[in-house]
Amino acid sequence: MSPSAQQPQMNLAHTPDYRESYANSVQIRVSVWDFQLVFGLASSDAPDQITIRNHDAVFLSPHKPRLCGTCWDRTWPSTSRPSAHLTWSRTATTSRRDRSIR
Repeated sequence: MSPSAQQPQMNLAHTPDYRESYANSVQIRVSVWDFQLVFGLASSDAPDQITIRNHDAVFLSPHKPRLCGTCWDRTWPSTSRPSAHLTWSRTATTSRRDRSIR
């Protein structure tokens, strides 16, 4: 495609059955042909038990997860990536400016 070629106009529309869902659990399943992302809600009904209620599954060609990973790497600075062990405290999540105002 030459630099002077016009890009087509893209129109986005929702189908009648479109919906948005919240997920705090994502399982990734891989096969030879595609990736499957299974979204669900994880909750704890007892201290030693976690229940995951899956509500949606999306199948992707192998190219799409790679593209998502590339976008993630470019938009999420390496210094801001969370470590495997996260510790949350009021002082750790408040900026210096916020603390000085209070």
